[in-house]
Amino acid sequence: MTAIVKTIVLLFLLFPGQLRALASDGDQPIEVEADSLEVRESERISIYQGNVKLIQGSLQISSERLVIRFNADNELQVIEMTGAPARFRQLDDDQIEMLGEAAQIDYTESQSLLVLRGSARFSHAGDIIESEMIRVNTESNSIKAGSSESDERVKMLIQPRQDSKSSE
Repeated sequence: MTAIVKTIVLLFLLFPGQLRALASDGDQPIEVEADSLEVRESERISIYQGNVKLIQGSLQISSERLVIRFNADNELQVIEMTGAPARFRQLDDDQIEMLGEAAQIDYTESQSLLVLRGSARFSHAGDIIESEMIRVNTESNSIKAGSSESDERVKMLIQPRQDSKSSE
């Protein structure tokens, strides 16, 4: 088996469920708390600082700094989270928890791309990936971890899958 095939098989085993967030989360209001807020209308950004907490449906974010960038139509473009570490928690449509933490977490709405940088950790359904960089595409259910610029190795913990036939 080639290295590429092994990697693809491993990723399907590692994250067998959907990585898409709970569909109803996008229809929920966004609640944000922070020690301070700066809105720059001309730049279309909001900067929250100090013990930041964001909740939208099942999505929960905590960080020291949260920057939200909007486009000209006032639609969300990018969320940038930094902290020691920045953290998120969200459920998928199967009510399975996704957790992430890193020194910096960026989410780009138009690309459905979540990028965790700096002591990054991502877990779903009990499986865990740790690396200096983890990229999660929630639309295509793909994950890429590691970087050619880093000597750090990717670490994974894969939980055994329950066989539905053996539990009968």
